[in-house]
Amino acid sequence: MPVPAPARNASLDALRVLSLLGIISLHVAGGGFHDQKPLGFVVDELSRFAVPVFFILSAYFWKPEELAAPLRLIRRVAWRVLVPFIAWTAITVAWRYLEQPQKPLDLSLPTLANLAWTGGPAFHLWFLPALVVATALVATSGKFLGWTVTLVIAAFLFVLGTTFGAYSRMLSGQSFPFWLDRNGVFFGPIFLVAGVLLRRHGDLLARVPILAIVATLAVFAALQLAEGYFIVGRYPMGHDYSLATLGYALAVTALFMRLHLAGPWWSTLGRATFSAYLVHLLVLKLLVDTLHIGDNSPLAIGMTFAASLALGLAWQWARAAMWPRIKPRAAVDPSGSS
Repeated sequence: MPVPAPARNASLDALRVLSLLGIISLHVAGGGFHDQKPLGFVVDELSRFAVPVFFILSAYFWKPEELAAPLRLIRRVAWRVLVPFIAWTAITVAWRYLEQPQKPLDLSLPTLANLAWTGGPAFHLWFLPALVVATALVATSGKFLGWTVTLVIAAFLFVLGTTFGAYSRMLSGQSFPFWLDRNGVFFGPIFLVAGVLLRRHGDLLARVPILAIVATLAVFAALQLAEGYFIVGRYPMGHDYSLATLGYALAVTALFMRLHLAGPWWSTLGRATFSAYLVHLLVLKLLVDTLHIGDNSPLAIGMTFAASLALGLAWQWARAAMWPRIKPRAAVDPSGSS
């Protein structure tokens, strides 16, 4: 019997807000926290659950009728995320050009292809085209091959991508660009499959003691730190993801699924996270350039988080005021929750 897609969930909306904070934190921590580089490394590594969680939540809210018609699902996801991706990539490129008008604007085919795949200067937007690619793979495979086979395929791709990514330097002495293993089919599918399976088998998770989930989370957080420091060897910058990231993100998601938070404000904040995600890198740059807070990384994180979320809320309210008769859609929420 098909399991209906859940409605708005306060605990998962809170997880969206935490994940937004995680994304902002890792972008600030990429600078090494200046004279607090060990702290910057820890913040960077422990924030790496954030993007995988957004993949998991995207699939968690896929509707059964969409899974039965994957083309419909792919079209919906593509429309909801590629339009803002194109718009914000164009805004970022234009901003860069206005800052450095002496640099010629390169609109060659290779540059445009790179922008479409990675976001270029809007590098934080790589998640959006990656979500569409991973959705196409997972939805099609789940429909025609079944979810057991799809899980095996996604796990194989994840291990293969990790080998080329996090472990390539240890195994071969060479490093590959992030877009090779992260932006395509290697990273996203396993987290999307996890989202589908968590929705279908949430009753099994409810039987797991919450202390066991917390203990599992602590173990995978420690493994995430260990892989970043001892294996990847990019201290103090941390690393993008590795094998432990899968368990780490799943444990964080499982914990919030068991918390049973309540409160309408979580829904309001949760809806604002996607807009805040789109704008946060520009907000961070403006705050650093105007207020000169770059030397105070915790302050930069806090102010960027608050300002980005405020802009996300403002956009939600403005949108509701401009189109009051239109029911709010998930156009600002790639998870597809209602």
